[in-house]
Amino acid sequence: MMTAKNGVKLGVTTSFDAHSHLPEVDARHPDHPRVVCGTCESDWEAVLAHAASDARVIPMLGLHPWFVAEASPEWAPTLESLLWSHPAGVGECGLDFAGKDTDRASQEAAFLIQLRLAHVLQRPIAMHVVQAWGRIIDLLREESVPSAAMVHAYSGSPETARVLQSMGVFLSFSGDLLNPDRSRLRESLQAVDASHLLLETDGTADLVRVVAAAASIRGVSAENLAAQTWENGQRCFRGWLA
Repeated sequence: MMTAKNGVKLGVTTSFDAHSHLPEVDARHPDHPRVVCGTCESDWEAVLAHAASDARVIPMLGLHPWFVAEASPEWAPTLESLLWSHPAGVGECGLDFAGKDTDRASQEAAFLIQLRLAHVLQRPIAMHVVQAWGRIIDLLREESVPSAAMVHAYSGSPETARVLQSMGVFLSFSGDLLNPDRSRLRESLQAVDASHLLLETDGTADLVRVVAAAASIRGVSAENLAAQTWENGQRCFRGWLA
């Protein structure tokens, strides 16, 4: 069993959660290190306050593609100011082209602002991608991939997984692995090299079950997978895990 710098034991129950959201007010906080992402202007300050109260939290601030249309005209300078003044990553941001009436141009513009902030500030970026795999790859190639980048709740094909990891992007898998009908997702999980794999709860799943499911699919022990994803988290979030 590995031990982190802060003494947290890294067994199956204390692995690294690569993507979560603010807990319910009365919820018991997990005892493992975790990334907590903001998604819109109204929760950025709360994410920072939550991180300030819990050393196990890595905060990230971003404008989720679902909320681009309702963002204020000042969202971008506000986000930039908060990122300059706080040690937080960028995200959750990205592209979601699932809806028929999606304003793709506005989503892309918002994503590019945040991608460029990740470059300038040298911060990790967490990307939400749904039915926009070709476009996200094109934009990452045009702008280049930041030094630390991950796609959360990966749902693309094994082929796309190989392309993204060849670009240096980490791929994080969520509790969707627990769904027996997601056979292609299991194939994608198997296509990811161990060095680029992360696991997450997305704020809804149980991390122990996610680790166990992923380990079973990959044919490794849950203990070893927990250790591997901890190491990957250390590389993706470069020194942010104390």
